[in-house]
Amino acid sequence: MSGVRISILCLITALCTTGCLYPPVTQPPPDAQQEVVIPLPYDLAWDAVNAVVTENSFHVQAQDMTNGIIEAVGPRFTLHDADCGKIKSVAGAYTAEPEQNSSSVYNFLVRPRGPEATLVVVRATFNSSVSVPLHPATDVDCVSHGIQESNLLREVLVEAKKTHRPTYAKPNTAPQQAASSASAQSSGPTRRPPSSIDKGEVQSEMPTPMRGFSLGGNLKLPGPPPQ
Repeated sequence: MSGVRISILCLITALCTTGCLYPPVTQPPPDAQQEVVIPLPYDLAWDAVNAVVTENSFHVQAQDMTNGIIEAVGPRFTLHDADCGKIKSVAGAYTAEPEQNSSSVYNFLVRPRGPEATLVVVRATFNSSVSVPLHPATDVDCVSHGIQESNLLREVLVEAKKTHRPTYAKPNTAPQQAASSASAQSSGPTRRPPSSIDKGEVQSEMPTPMRGFSLGGNLKLPGPPPQ
């Protein structure tokens, strides 16, 4: 009888601890949460998306600018980011938690929309192993809530406002022209400005005691005073 009781207790314990995994019931996010059109040509939009990938420290697994594809691995995600389903057992039901080895992968699609606009799409894939009592760990594709995609698109919009083509200032030719003009003037004959002093005016304006002196250098002494 004791052996039968032990078996019954073991069976009850197993029933209480066993459980089942139910898949996520959350609907995938709508397109409005996963795409945006930015006012940049394709090449600048590509640079803006890559800047956001770098700022978030994502690990780029694949990149193809010709087809506008970037595949990047993100950090571990949480229940805030995605729904991994529920676990139900005899003890009750509870939400499946992502494990430490959970992974997030972000696929960026960049598509031109005319010469001055670009469509940017973000698709997130969340995966985690889920432990169910008395079952081996199971890999689950969790359904995104669209939160991370919306955050990344907002960052792309902010980065787009800061992304511009480099501007090159034209060289200032005024100093060169001034130097050429000065060089041309210095190479020509040097002309002295005309004197505003006339010799006749000099003689007429000389004081009376100096009129006995000639400008030619001959000294004429005045005669003796009359007796």
